Formats: sequence, C-alpha cells, structure tokens
Amino acid sequence: MKKFNESFKTALNNTIQDIENQSVVEIITIIEPQSNPYKDISLWAAFLLMSGLYTFFMFAPAEFNVYLIYFFTVLSFPAMFLFFEIVPNLKRPFLQKEQTRKKVEIMARAIFQKIGMHHTEQKIGVLVYVSVLEKQVKIIADRGAEVSVPQEVWSEIQTKLDAIFTKPNPAEALLTSLTEIKPYFSEYLPPIENDINELPDNPKVEF
Repeated sequence: MKKFNESFKTALNNTIQDIENQSVVEIITIIEPQSNPYKDISLWAAFLLMSGLYTFFMFAPAEFNVYLIYFFTVLSFPAMFLFFEIVPNLKRPFLQKEQTRKKVEIMARAIFQKIGMHHTEQKIGVLVYVSVLEKQVKIIADRGAEVSVPQEVWSEIQTKLDAIFTKPNPAEALLTSLTEIKPYFSEYLPPIENDINELPDNPKVEF
C-alpha cells in the first residue's frame, strides 16, 4: 500500500471509524495531489528553456536554418510548460518551504469551511489535510476539540503526522500515525452515549 489508492482508502475509512468509535471527535481526512498549481514554476521553466535554446542557436559555431531556429524556439515554451504541468513532481525541487506551508494551510482552512466542519453541535470536528506534492499534513480543529486537547498534545499529533513523508511508505505511515493518536482523542474527547455522527466518515482521496 505504497500509494493512496482504493485499498488504502478503505483502510483509512476503517481507521477513522475506529477512532470515532472510541471518541466523540469527528474526523475527516482529505488527501489531494497538491494545494496549488504553482504555474509560475512551469512558466519559469518554459522561459529558461526557450532562452537557453535561443542562446544556443545564436552562438553555436554551426549555422542553422532560420525557420528551424524560429519554430524550435517558439515551440519549446509551450512544450516545457505542458511537461511541467503533466508531471507536477518536477516542481518539487523548486518549491519554497515557507511558501508551500502557507498555501497548504490556506487550502486546509478553506476546505474546513467549505465542507461545514464547524457545524457540529459540540464543535469537535477535526480535519486532517494531506497535500502530497508539498509533502505536508495540516490539522485544523474546531474550537471544542482544540480547547479539549492540550496544546502540547496537538503539537505531538502534528509531529507524528508530519513524519509520514519521511517514511518509505507514506500511505501506510499515515494509517499508523492515525492509529497512534487514537488514545489522545479517547482520553481528552471520550465517547458519550447516543453520540450522533454528524460528519461523513468517508475520506476524500483524489488519486
């Protein structure tokens, strides 16, 4: 289970249900390929290739047909742009950590609001947002969950989830980390009788 595929999605759903059976917390996990298209990287790559190719034609000792220079130079830009868009992992070496951290957080908070996680009666919704290109995990907790769990415990939970991309199998590591943090929710947000599941358990895995 090295990828975030259907078998992983099933296992993730079972893990979330297990956590919620032992706690009042409402967890939704969303996994997306990336939090931002980062088209500026594709544009810069295309521009640099076009500039480099034009420079080569201008200063190479050999002579080239003028039409060859024109068409190769012009077509190199869209070709490189599309290549970076089709293979987004090529952008990863050019991503700045601070920039990606902000974009991941913005996306996570937007999703939290969009799917209505703040509408639970006790404000105990918790979003686990995973952005694969950036190799980052962001936890967003509603007010009730945030104040019920000590800040140092939230920091420990975040650290455990951040570590999944340091493992050879991030998908399996995510399941392990979620299982490891289950006792925290059981302790600070224990289950109650006749608890109503107000949010859907099915995770969203966009792969």
